[in-house]
Amino acid sequence: MKKEETVKILDEVLEFSKSKGLFDCGIIVVGLSGGPDSVALFHILKGLRNCFDISCDIYALHCNHHLRPGVCDEEAKLVSDLCKENHVELKILDFDCKGFAELNHISEETAGRVLRYEAFEQYAKALEKATGKTVRIAIAHHKDDVSETMMMNLFRGSGLEGLVNPKPVNGRIIRPLLCLKKSELVDYLDILGVSYAIDQTNLTTEGTRNTWRNDIFPKIAESYGDPTVPLTRTYKLLSDDLDFINSSAAEAYCKGRKLISGYPVLAVSEVTGIHKAMKSRVIRSLWLETFGDLIDFEESNLNDCFGLIDNGAGGEVLLDMPFGRKAYRFGDIFAFGTEDGVKELACKIAEDKGFLVAGGPVSLEISLPEDGETEVKIPNSAYILKTRIIENACELEYNNHSWFCPIEALAEGKITLGNSAGTGSALRMKRAGSNGSKELNRLMTDLKIPESARAQILFVKKDGDILWLPGFGHGLGFTNAVSLDKYIASGQDGAGSGTFVRIALERQ
Repeated sequence: MKKEETVKILDEVLEFSKSKGLFDCGIIVVGLSGGPDSVALFHILKGLRNCFDISCDIYALHCNHHLRPGVCDEEAKLVSDLCKENHVELKILDFDCKGFAELNHISEETAGRVLRYEAFEQYAKALEKATGKTVRIAIAHHKDDVSETMMMNLFRGSGLEGLVNPKPVNGRIIRPLLCLKKSELVDYLDILGVSYAIDQTNLTTEGTRNTWRNDIFPKIAESYGDPTVPLTRTYKLLSDDLDFINSSAAEAYCKGRKLISGYPVLAVSEVTGIHKAMKSRVIRSLWLETFGDLIDFEESNLNDCFGLIDNGAGGEVLLDMPFGRKAYRFGDIFAFGTEDGVKELACKIAEDKGFLVAGGPVSLEISLPEDGETEVKIPNSAYILKTRIIENACELEYNNHSWFCPIEALAEGKITLGNSAGTGSALRMKRAGSNGSKELNRLMTDLKIPESARAQILFVKKDGDILWLPGFGHGLGFTNAVSLDKYIASGQDGAGSGTFVRIALERQ
């Protein structure tokens, strides 16, 4: 490669990256391992910046996995020296990759990938907060990586997504070198006279990628020529097909997706009948929106989700997913989350139906206000309990979370605001004007409230009877003008006294 050809390399990367919108940001963080690929990426981006072809600020991030004693530290020093020479801010992070792999029962290679990409995301967010600029992470994948990954995934039985991988842009991750071969990158560095580290383990045939790179591909080349040429062409054709399919899948996802108090879920009725190819992408889209990645979400997990969606569910169903995550089905709702996350979702479903929930046990005795009005923080919740004596009917103010109780009820005995968390008590509710009562858990079933949320729902009770269930109704007193008229007409004790206690639950 001649000197002028280094300029051609810069132009090729610039044209490719602009066509994909890779440099539409304020900061680019280079994932800098110290190997030839990442060092070439570093110098190419610096070259484009110095020529004013791009205006992004350049930063670097190095992850030391400590898997090769001594060598990893040498690479960290090489990277540090490189950044100092080029006046680029560098952040070095140290990981116990082996320990993380053992803890999560995954390979060290997978552990390194997970830790790296988590570090990229955290560093990018920190930079965005500090600078106010949009941050993207540049990774040094090239054409040879595309070919290797395509064949590895093909023999794993992958679909289109695995064959069209890695992509030029994925979230904040960008790959400006997918237009170049590794040999071009090495020649580029040799012309510049730049030093780089060589990972000796990459020269062996140990590991699946090394087997393809150092054994299978050279044998294919003997008979058919460089395999990256036809594989790059196939990658382009499949990319076009995948773009069209993903566009259709995005429309299906938008149709089936809804938010429950900000939590993304799928309406099962909207996705049950769609083609399996669309359904798989809709499910992956929900996983991606929920967790921000598709790491280790595999075909077996997808098939479990198909079964959960297609086979119906009488109540709440949870399935185990990678990294302790869960797939959740309740009625027409399908979602992903952590174990705590799906419990929170169940409470959000109850809240979406008008009920009020607490995060833990609540038992708060309600007494007559001594000074006419009291205000008490409800434990384990975001609500305040307010009580006020009302002696003038003109002072009545109604809302969805207030109840008017005849003052005699508070005088006669203990009334409690609470929930059934941790009590296991059997409570019943008789709605005002109804001839019969119903056990609370049965009532929750009829109202389609998730079982895991039922114990958190707030109510006012006296002995074993629920007097007021916010979001559903009351068994005594009234909550609005219509129920006031019915209460007076009923002739119940205290109906004509005109003195009530207004009990209200208000969010802080």
